[in-house]
Amino acid sequence: MICPNCGSNISDKQNRCARCGTDLVLYKKILRASNQYYNIGLAKAKVRDLSGAIVALRNSVELNKYNTNARNLLGLIYFEMGETVAALSEWVISRHFNAEDNVAEEYINKVQSNPTKLDNLNQAIKRYNNALNFTKQGSDDLAIIQLKRAIQLNPRFIRAFQLLALLYMKGQELEKAKRYLIRAAKIDVSNTTTLRYMREMETQVEPLKDSNKNLEADKNTVPSIMPITTYREDKPNIMAFVNLVIGIILGVAVTAFLIVPTIKENQKDIDHSDYIDFSAGIAEIEEKNQTIVRLTSENENLQRQVEDLKEQINNFVIPEDKTVYYEPLFEFVSLFLDELDKSKSERDYLGMAEKLASIQENQLEVKTAVDLLTSLKDEVYPEASDLHYDQGRSFYNSAQYEEALVELEKAITYLPTNVDAIYFMGRAYHRLQENEKAITYYNIVVTQYPDSRRYSDAKKYMNQLQG
Repeated sequence: MICPNCGSNISDKQNRCARCGTDLVLYKKILRASNQYYNIGLAKAKVRDLSGAIVALRNSVELNKYNTNARNLLGLIYFEMGETVAALSEWVISRHFNAEDNVAEEYINKVQSNPTKLDNLNQAIKRYNNALNFTKQGSDDLAIIQLKRAIQLNPRFIRAFQLLALLYMKGQELEKAKRYLIRAAKIDVSNTTTLRYMREMETQVEPLKDSNKNLEADKNTVPSIMPITTYREDKPNIMAFVNLVIGIILGVAVTAFLIVPTIKENQKDIDHSDYIDFSAGIAEIEEKNQTIVRLTSENENLQRQVEDLKEQINNFVIPEDKTVYYEPLFEFVSLFLDELDKSKSERDYLGMAEKLASIQENQLEVKTAVDLLTSLKDEVYPEASDLHYDQGRSFYNSAQYEEALVELEKAITYLPTNVDAIYFMGRAYHRLQENEKAITYYNIVVTQYPDSRRYSDAKKYMNQLQG
């Protein structure tokens, strides 16, 4: 446990900080209460009581804002309910409080690594907002179209289900409303808005049933005794014919003044909805065109790199007695050209980096060859450094610190300015209790990279070891 006053490490059994003398009894009670709320939220989340879990987890982070487990779970629940922005906000805050070994970073990377899915989630939010505007303007049909599209883009968007059900309830389409409310209830079984709408819908159904029963009762009620009237001979009734003519005239007037304008207005709404969908289609086409332009530009850049390499090779003037020193460079250029034909994710940067490192630069006397070797290193080494860093970080997270040091050292070899690799070299040595080496790497981060995001942590750990 860490003292809230001075930040020193304290045993969980101590009730008072040995360094600053702060009373920790109340602080420990607050931490226990925060953990209890987290456990309650976790239990509710397991049975899909997401609304109840949100209340418990909010209480947990209010008591202890550093409770990253509660904050990460709160973000997962928001994401499950379709609230992408709220989920990312919680994960970013969690990563800010604990940047090391925090699963929130993995959640953020998973969301951001799929641009298509992230764009769909953003489009779903935009369409929900458009539906709200259409609802306020009284254009319920357009709002329903937008909400259906939002649900297609994000099938777990609870607020979209609720608003769509509300619009169907307004239009007395109760079966459709019930179907969407049931889908919302499957995601969050105790959502108060969903339950309130379902209760409201039941109260609308009951009067309809009662009225139907009353109509049937009225139809079945027939007087048992019919009054006897005196016989009269029927006379021609001209009023019936007059009433018929008046009814026809009224029907034509109603058709002209009410039905026809309504049909035209509905047609305008349909045309407007087609226009909206057509606009969305134009946006998708423009996005695809932008992707094509970007890929074309990347392809042109690769072609220029290939042409430059070929030109540099053709300009080589190699001494006859030292061709053996240039053969590895030629072989690597051929390998590099083959790798450029592949997508970036399929290129073997680690293998290329090893072969590139085996080329003896001091044996190359031709300046063009040295320049070519330098440009190839600039292309390959940073990518290889990132891959070694990722592998080293994976070993570090699994507490395999010896293996992590091997990978991180390779990352620094290929890119000496890889500050993340330098920092985790210090962390790995720190975990292995080789404090002198850890201080060395912490000091590199502090003195040479004061603007990096690792600066504050490196300084804190270095001060702890030196203190």
